[in-house]
Amino acid sequence: MSSNDMSPLAATMVNSLKTTHQHFHDLVDTHADIPWRNFLLAWGEIRAADILLRDDEGHYYIDI
Repeated sequence: MSSNDMSPLAATMVNSLKTTHQHFHDLVDTHADIPWRNFLLAWGEIRAADILLRDDEGHYYIDI
C-alpha cells in the first residue's frame, strides 16, 4: 500500500515520518486537533502497510 492509497491523514503522517523520526506521542501531539478515533484509524493504515521502522531510541520512521 502506498501513501497514495491511504486516507489524507495517514498520508500526511507517512510524509512526516519520512523526514523526521518521531515518538508516538509526538505524532499524537502534532495531530491533537484530530478526533482520537480518526487518528487511530490512520495509524492503523500505516501499521497495516508494514512500512514503519524504529530506531534505537524508539522513534518511528519510514525509509522509503
